[in-house]
Amino acid sequence: MGLDQFMNCVSGNGKEYYWRKHARLQQFMSQKWAEQNPNTEPDGSFNLGFNGGDEPVKITPELLDEWEKQVEEDYYSCFAPDGFFWGQQFQEEQVKEYKEYDKEAIDWCKAMLEKGETVQYSCSW
Repeated sequence: MGLDQFMNCVSGNGKEYYWRKHARLQQFMSQKWAEQNPNTEPDGSFNLGFNGGDEPVKITPELLDEWEKQVEEDYYSCFAPDGFFWGQQFQEEQVKEYKEYDKEAIDWCKAMLEKGETVQYSCSW
């Protein structure tokens, strides 16, 4: 049991990115989900934000710019204060472990958006 995170093209083209218990990425994407869905309460329990069953986060060029900055700053402003199922107890290690993978995912997203694809992020915990 725990956080599984996915990023893919809605059309099914391209690859799928997968993370396991990357708490700070989830914190960032939860913030983006709340911005994209201002009048919607997430279905996630424990008040941790959106979860499977909620609309996915739509990846935009602006979101990618913000995400890129978060990766470079080790997600400094996306500390996960709780979230056992997210792996918040080892979030520092996950930031380091996933840094290059996050950069690769960002570059992939940019390429997919340039091709006119719709890219989304979803999670289940």
